[in-house]
Amino acid sequence: MSEQYIIIDNADHAEWLQARSYGIGGSDASAIIGMNPYKTNIELFEEKTGRRLPEDISDKPYVRYGTMAEPLIRQLFVLDYPEYQVEYHENRILRSREYPFLQASLDGELTDQEGRRGILEIKTTNILQSMQYEKWKDRIPDNYYIQV
Repeated sequence: MSEQYIIIDNADHAEWLQARSYGIGGSDASAIIGMNPYKTNIELFEEKTGRRLPEDISDKPYVRYGTMAEPLIRQLFVLDYPEYQVEYHENRILRSREYPFLQASLDGELTDQEGRRGILEIKTTNILQSMQYEKWKDRIPDNYYIQV
């Protein structure tokens, strides 16, 4: 994998946040094509070009919940799918060598028993709310599908 990507291991969360601003990642993809319910493509463009500061959402309850739940969900995946080796590198960014503006921060890297590799993407949401239930009914919501 390191042949296609530059591995950037940031010292801490603040450095990782700064490094994310140097390119576009999966979480930006739905905004780019106008399918993100939380951010327009214009807002994203302004953030990436330094014309607007991104909103700090780190203290919002749903963001805190997702951040705290992610390592637990990763461990549940390990318990449910022991056939996969799961690696996680906090504050790591993979940047494309061919297209250096494309980058990714992975929730987990998977390797199966035959050596095939994949990506673990973790989402937390409250699907008990009727609006969320309808978004998830029999499918992955577009903004999450586009991210992967």
